Amino acid sequence: MADRRYLKKMTRYWAAEEARATVALQDALASEWFDYWHTHLDWKGRGNRHGSDRTAVAAALLRLLERAVACRRQDTQCWVVLAPDSGQSALFLHSPNPQGTPWPHPFDGVTWDIEAPDWLAPVMTQHHQLGRWGSAEPRLLVRVRA
Repeated sequence: MADRRYLKKMTRYWAAEEARATVALQDALASEWFDYWHTHLDWKGRGNRHGSDRTAVAAALLRLLERAVACRRQDTQCWVVLAPDSGQSALFLHSPNPQGTPWPHPFDGVTWDIEAPDWLAPVMTQHHQLGRWGSAEPRLLVRVRA
């Protein structure tokens, strides 16, 4: 269990990181297209220190996902990747683009509609779809149900 001072400090840290990611998302949403654009929430990897931090990273990224979905055009895919190293967890936007990357993103190898782990279950909602990708170091993917 983390002490009260640590929790207070980390609450301020996560709020500041989410605010910075929100600004990056707002700037990105002004673009005409996305080629796997993404932003990380936990640039410093602090979410690896305590279990509650991992949940905080996931919750903040899911709030960013909801903002992106609310503002998006029909031709934009939005999803969150939750990696074992919280510094690698990110929000992704992808659309048809002049770079020629595959559209829509196929999500090859993702097993969808899995059960949420205990640390993630409290922040998931009914309209989120959870998937697992990879075997050596599996990552969780969350997208809004179609």
